Amino acid sequence: MNIKSIRVFAAGVVALPILTTGCSSVTGTVNQSVSVETHGQTGTEVVGASCELTNNKGKWFIQTPGSTTIHRSNDDMQVLCKKESMENGRAAVVSDVKGSMFGNIVFGGGVGAIIDHSNGSAYEYPPVIDVVMGSFSKIETPKNPSAQQDNDKPAEMQSLTASTKTEADNQTPTKDSTSQKLRDLLALRNDNVITEDEFQQKKKALLESL
Repeated sequence: MNIKSIRVFAAGVVALPILTTGCSSVTGTVNQSVSVETHGQTGTEVVGASCELTNNKGKWFIQTPGSTTIHRSNDDMQVLCKKESMENGRAAVVSDVKGSMFGNIVFGGGVGAIIDHSNGSAYEYPPVIDVVMGSFSKIETPKNPSAQQDNDKPAEMQSLTASTKTEADNQTPTKDSTSQKLRDLLALRNDNVITEDEFQQKKKALLESL
């Protein structure tokens, strides 16, 4: 029994004493529609590859690109794609526990959870299977986009902080630029372009801006 099976079975056993009358499926249908695409090593789409999808519930055949309905299972699905004059493409499509399995465990009851595990309806595969010809790949269900956004927030904040700091640095006069401005003011005063009072006022304003 693999880890996914243990998680679902344990959930069912825990809930079993609570709702022994709940014996219907919690998560719904045992069938799932999946799309299969094939590409070459350079990313070019490969049309007309013959693919075989297999898990412990059955075997399905499809020409790419195309869709088919498979039987859900806790077993990872193996995909083999063939096309004349090309190396075979292989993929292991990971079976994942559906989020609704644990969210609805109380409503379906322990027996329902065990039924869902047994018939495969507690699990799901990625909706799109992209097989690269001439290689082996592992394909998993995409995670929640909002969770990814939360993970990206620290980096965004760090970038924003760095950007703000750069702008502040650009706006703050450096010691070298201040010294040059003071020399320029002094030259203007010595050349009688500005008066002593004007020189003192401008020098004071410049120093206060630091």
